[in-house]
Amino acid sequence: MPGLAKKMRSPFRRVLFASNFSVGFEGAFQAALHFCQMNKASLRILHVCKVDTALGTDAGLFTDTGAREKSALRLLRQMKDRASALGVSCTTRLETGVASEKILAEIESAQTDLAILGTSEPRGSKRLAFGPTAEKVMRKATCPIMTVGLVAADMMTPNAARGPVIFATDFHSVTRQAIHLAVTYCKSTDLRLHCLHVLPRTLQPAPGDQTLPELLTCALKHLVATSPVHIDESVYHVSFGSEISNSVVDYARQQAASLIILGVRRSSILSADDPLPIVYRIITEAPCPVMTILFDADPDPE
Repeated sequence: MPGLAKKMRSPFRRVLFASNFSVGFEGAFQAALHFCQMNKASLRILHVCKVDTALGTDAGLFTDTGAREKSALRLLRQMKDRASALGVSCTTRLETGVASEKILAEIESAQTDLAILGTSEPRGSKRLAFGPTAEKVMRKATCPIMTVGLVAADMMTPNAARGPVIFATDFHSVTRQAIHLAVTYCKSTDLRLHCLHVLPRTLQPAPGDQTLPELLTCALKHLVATSPVHIDESVYHVSFGSEISNSVVDYARQQAASLIILGVRRSSILSADDPLPIVYRIITEAPCPVMTILFDADPDPE
C-alpha cells in the first residue's frame, strides 16, 4: 500500500551463539533467542570441547571424554528444539580444540553478523575479567560481539528484550563510527535509542547552569544526525559521575534497557594503562547484554 514505509532490515541476520555451558548460560541463551526472534535472524550454536592434555593410557579418562561429548550433543539438540519451537532457524556444531580459535574460525566461515558470548565472572574485579577465551574473541573478531554477563543473564525475560537501547559514547572519532549500526538496529526493531555521554563529576556545573549539558546534548543530536538512517524520538542524556562504567550501568538500569552498545578501539581492550578497561566493568555489571563494535585504527580526526 502506498504511504506505508517499508520496515528496515536488521543488520544482524546470521547470529552465532558460543557457550561452554557454564553458570549463566541459560540466561545468555535466552538473550540469543530473543535477539534472533526480534531480528528475524538465523542462529548457529557452537560448543567447543577442550582438548584434555592430561589424557594418558587410562581407558577411564577416554570414557569420560566421550561422556562429556554425548552430554554436549544432548544439550545442543535440546537448544535447537527450543529455537525451532520459537520459529528461529537453528543449526548446531560441536568442535574439539581451543575455544577461541574455533569461535573465530566459525565467525569467518559462517559469515557471522553477530557473535553472542556469555560470561560466568560475577563482577569485573580483576584483569581478564571474563576469561581468556572471551577476551581473545573480542580482540580478534571481525563482527560485533554481544556479551551477556551474569547480572544480565539473571534478569533476562521476554519483556526485557523490548527495552530501549543505550548508546554510550565519549565522542572519540572511532567510537562515533558505531552510531550508524546502533541507529539501524533501533530502526529495524522499533526500539527507542538513548544516547548517553558521561562527564567527570569535577566538571559538574553550578545549580542552574545548563550550558555544558546543553552543548553536549547538541553534540549527541549531531552525532545521530550523521547516520544516513533517520530515526525519530531519540533520547539524549548527559550525566556526571566519578566512575564512567557505574554511570552507564546505572542509567541502563533506570531505563530498563534491553541493550548497551559501545564503540570500542580494539587496542583499548587490553590497555597497559588500565588493569580493567571500562568495557569489562560495564559488561560484567550491566543489567542487560552489551554489544561491542570494535575498530582497528583511528580514522582521521574531525
